[in-house]
Amino acid sequence: MSTAPTLRPYQTACLEAIAKAREAGQNRLLVKKPTGTGKTLAFAALLRQPAIREWLDTFPATERKMLVIAHREELLDQAAEKIRAANPGVQVSIEQGERHANRWSDVVIASIQSLAARKFTRLQRLLRQQHVFRLVIVDEAHHCGAPTYRTALVHLGFLPPADASDEENIEAASFDDVAVMTKALEAWDTQAPQDRLLVGFTATPNRSDAIGLGCVFQTIVYSYNLRDAISDGWLVPITPWVVETQESLDDVRVHHGEFNQKDLAEAVNKSRRNLLAVAAWQEHGQGRPTLAFTVDVTHAHALAETFRDAKTRALALSGETPKDDRRLTLRQFLDGQIDVITNCQVLTEGTDLPLTSCIVHAKPTKSATAYEQMCGRGLRIWPTKSNCVVIDLVDVARRHSLQAAPVLYGLPPGLKTEGQPLQEIADTFERIQEQYPQFDLEAAMQQYGRLTLAQLQATATTFDVWTVPDLGEVGAGLTMNWIKVGLDRYRLQYPWQDGTEILRVEPDLVGHFDISCTLRPRESGSVRQRTLAAGIVSAQAALALAEGFVHNDRRQVLRLKDRDAAWRTVPASDKQISLLQRLRVPIPRNLTKGHASDLIDLAQARRAR
Repeated sequence: MSTAPTLRPYQTACLEAIAKAREAGQNRLLVKKPTGTGKTLAFAALLRQPAIREWLDTFPATERKMLVIAHREELLDQAAEKIRAANPGVQVSIEQGERHANRWSDVVIASIQSLAARKFTRLQRLLRQQHVFRLVIVDEAHHCGAPTYRTALVHLGFLPPADASDEENIEAASFDDVAVMTKALEAWDTQAPQDRLLVGFTATPNRSDAIGLGCVFQTIVYSYNLRDAISDGWLVPITPWVVETQESLDDVRVHHGEFNQKDLAEAVNKSRRNLLAVAAWQEHGQGRPTLAFTVDVTHAHALAETFRDAKTRALALSGETPKDDRRLTLRQFLDGQIDVITNCQVLTEGTDLPLTSCIVHAKPTKSATAYEQMCGRGLRIWPTKSNCVVIDLVDVARRHSLQAAPVLYGLPPGLKTEGQPLQEIADTFERIQEQYPQFDLEAAMQQYGRLTLAQLQATATTFDVWTVPDLGEVGAGLTMNWIKVGLDRYRLQYPWQDGTEILRVEPDLVGHFDISCTLRPRESGSVRQRTLAAGIVSAQAALALAEGFVHNDRRQVLRLKDRDAAWRTVPASDKQISLLQRLRVPIPRNLTKGHASDLIDLAQARRAR
């Protein structure tokens, strides 16, 4: 008789957190765990978690069913296999394409495309047949902000009907859609059915188009970060290399927060760049089973051909590859008959190739979600590997911020890595921050570009920490003099009533932005703070909304905070210079009132960190 797999400590803790949140009255829960740490095994074991099992047993035997929603065929079959292994005797069936779930199934695993087909008639048929799904799991739940997923969740009783949409593109999501749904959710939780449980699993709760998941889930009930998973020995350490190219991405358009794929392919699928990728792999990754991620099908085949020209066994995979050929290629890779697979949007999610020990990022991305998923393909533990080499091809991008290996540890992507283990890089970076607490890395990288750790150390000793950070792309269209005080964090302060009022725009846990307002009295008295808005889909939208608040409710300070006001160009006042001296800010030559005001704001923002 087969026995259920043994759970790792963090998986057990995750299931306990889910059970505890359900008992506290929450039923739309999000779990964040890095790729390679067994998300599927965790939700497969949810059926036998004691508190969840006890809750399910309060319903009739025919009303304890579980539905798993995924969006790739490979994810469906993997989930079915692991659920059967974790729950011997449980009947599992798949609803996808020509496959149909039977009415006696305990667990149904379905593709979102099949559920949504013909305006969700297939999901409606399942509900008529199965009556109710008590437990619903969404794998790769960062897709849940899309209209198709949200509409499915309306049918399943987790979201209000006002959120339903007929769109069938699972990646289509608009600001208006999310705004409507967020408003509807405010009243929904007081009347929503509490006799069912939704749990989403994802490696990262962010979407590239800035649509956060607060529009679906109530809370991140459990989070296990990548750095801890590596430190605990459940994933292998990362050894990153940055390889700089001469190709420019400045003319590549951006759509929903990610590069336009047609423009990107034209910019990076160049012979010299593909040769550079192969040369970097020969130097840093040769002999390691390797996955290379490319922009499109043509790029995948071009890069594979460049590898083969260098006497390397390489094949390309894409959505156009016949299923039988795809399975054969993966089997040959697992058997050691292929050294490199170049792929386009096939192996990003739901692929279990644990022997992979080198990742080549030949596809630039602005999405932290996509980047972490691609890296995750190489981080699973395997008897024959001790680490994973990650090679980032970094192009010229003056207008764009590109993801690279340091972001996996919460470090700036502009660090130029040269083969040190990522943990060592993080430790050194943190020591530099402790040694030079006022060093503004973002401002330094805006001035000097990518920096190695050695260059960073040298720059920190000489850099003018009082350079006011530029807002970059997010500042386009703004009229007020915001100060950037951290990654995606902005501050606007001005005198108001009996003190100073500070507007802050900061990210929340699920990819949205909040606007807060704090009034600090000049004399003794309590600080008054309130939230003006929450769940704004992008920093730029939040900043624009905050400026609208000032225009409508703080008109007296408009001239003071106008970044193009004439007063900003006249020499700084004695009062400003005196305050700067008290704040221990160096006084630049030819200081203007505008520059002095910015320096005062910056100094006070740093004091408040």
